[in-house]
Parts: sequence; structure tokens; C-alpha cells
Amino acid sequence: MITFKSSFNAKEFSCSVPDVVLTTSAEHVDVLIIATKGTDVDTVFNERLFPDTTGTIEITEMDRLIESYAEQWLVFTLKVQVTEEGSTEHSDMETQVVSCKANILNTTAADFCNTRFLTLLDGIRPTSKGWLEFLTYIGTEQASCTGYYDDDTTRQFNVQRTTVNNDYSMIDVSPDNFLQDGKLLLRYVISAGQRTQEYEVLQDSDPDVAPILLFFNSFGVQELAYCMGEHQMVSSYDRKQARIGRKKQNYSIEEKSTFKADTGYLTYPMASWWREVLRSKDVQVMQLAEDGTIDQNSGLPVVINTEKVELSNEAAHMPRFTFEYEYADRNHNILMTRREGRIFDNTFDYTFN
Repeated sequence: MITFKSSFNAKEFSCSVPDVVLTTSAEHVDVLIIATKGTDVDTVFNERLFPDTTGTIEITEMDRLIESYAEQWLVFTLKVQVTEEGSTEHSDMETQVVSCKANILNTTAADFCNTRFLTLLDGIRPTSKGWLEFLTYIGTEQASCTGYYDDDTTRQFNVQRTTVNNDYSMIDVSPDNFLQDGKLLLRYVISAGQRTQEYEVLQDSDPDVAPILLFFNSFGVQELAYCMGEHQMVSSYDRKQARIGRKKQNYSIEEKSTFKADTGYLTYPMASWWREVLRSKDVQVMQLAEDGTIDQNSGLPVVINTEKVELSNEAAHMPRFTFEYEYADRNHNILMTRREGRIFDNTFDYTFN
């Protein structure tokens, strides 16, 4: 007889799926673990296991076992099927797994997904006219927005869903969607079911942002980050030389461009969230189209090399992060021709005249 000593909740985060612990009186059991997404069924684990002297079998580090499936599918079904020696019947455990690389405390995966968007930001997010903003959530509830304006009025909007399937929805919550003629948008609140996210609209009419980074967060979905501090570029060249005949010549010149970025001053919730950018393995620098909006198809892959991240409880401390990145492509001779108002690249201050 098989007895599971551990159990799955109906919904689990991929980083915290419990280890499988069971007891059996049989000499051995066959354990089959499968991952299912729609019509795709993959075998994760298929082995014959033998219990210890107490009749116990443990399958540990389940998070590592399913990590690649979580990254690929975001949401999928995980099933553990155990069959004892000589039996045609099997015992099962099943759960829905949501991709997550963060240890989220004091709540279950189901409660989090029902009440939160798929972001680690726990606070108000600053935004500005012309910025692109997205939110993703597990479910298909219709999202709405309440806009707050400088004349003490409010207005309700339906929010466009850019991606909808049986598992999750992505919505466009850019501030330009909620502007009204003759009124100044101060802030707005996005709602979808029990989930809410508030945005504060920066009143600088044209804040200088560079770089704009598109990255995959801890839930495997994309978010955008805007740097409002100083942006610098430093180039170095690795030259290989040789004498050919009587003349010395460079026969190979390799250029390396390193960018230094500054987030600008941050609130503490935004400072905590910004670490998502620095821990992401997939980051792209976005370019602007001719009309000054973000070209969503212009992402240029980069890698972050170093960073300075400091948080303190000192009363006068204001969080501000700096980091360095470079192009992922081997060829760093890159010209961004769609940067309206800037010369050569986005380190140039387009407010200069």
C-alpha cells in the first residue's frame, strides 16, 4: 500500500513544489512524473525506486526537476504517478504549477495568483506620458482602470488585453490609454478581479529616460524598466598588430562598448523591485520609434556585467542603483538610426540645445 507523506496544493509555485515523500510495503515502486500543457505531455521522471529500511522513498529538489518546464510553459500541470510492484493500479498526486523563482512567504500560490499581478512590485509604480506599461496575471478576468485627474474627477476605462489564453492574460496599462483632453492625469489604478496596481504619473512633461530595458521577471513574464539617471558609454579596442614587410599594421581590431546606467532616485518599493532587472538572464535595450514611442520590435539583447545595489535604513538614504552592461552581440559597431532627437546613441542628452 502506498501512502503519500507529502502533498501538493491545487496550485504551486515552481520554486516551492514540495518534495515527494511516500511509504510503501512493496519491494519497489515505479514512479512516473509527467508535465502537461494542453496537448503537450512530457515525461519528467520515470524510474524504479526501492524504499529504505523504513519503507520510505523521497524524491527531492523537485524545483530543479521541473525548472525547464516552468520557464518554457509558465503554467502547466504536474502529475506524480506511483505504481507498486506487481500492481496494475497506481496512486497519484497532481497540481497546477506556476513559474516563479522567488520565495514568496506568508501566502499560498493560489492566493497570490488570485490577488496579485505577476510582479514582485509591492507599491506604487511611477510612470510617464509616452511610456509603455504591461501587467500579466493568472486568469481571464476583464481588467479596468480608474483614472484620477487634476480637476478632482475620475473616469472608468476598460483595459485592452493584448494576450489572453486559458491560463493568463497580459494587459496594456500605458498611461496614454487613460488621458483626457483638457485634464491632467495624476494617477490611475488598474483592477482585475481582486488584483490592483496603482501608477503615479510623473508630471515632468518629457523626462529623459535611458536606457529602457525589457526583461523577464521572476514569473517568466516581461516587464519594462526605465532609467532616469546618467547614462554613459565607454568604448575600448583590442588591437592585434604585426609587421608585414617593413610596415606595422593592425590586422584585427575588436571593439567593446560598455554602458554605465543609473536608475535615478527610487522609492523603496521600486528599489526592491529593481533587483528583478539585475537578476534577469534575458534583458533587452529598447529603442524609440520616430514618433517618440517605444518600438516594441526593436529590442537589442544586452548582458549586465556589474552593479552597485545598496539599501539602508538610514534616514537620509535615498535608493539609487548603478550598473554596467554591454551588447550581447559580438559586433559592438551598432548604429541606432531610430533615436529621434539624439545623436548616435541614447547616451546623448536630447534636452540639450
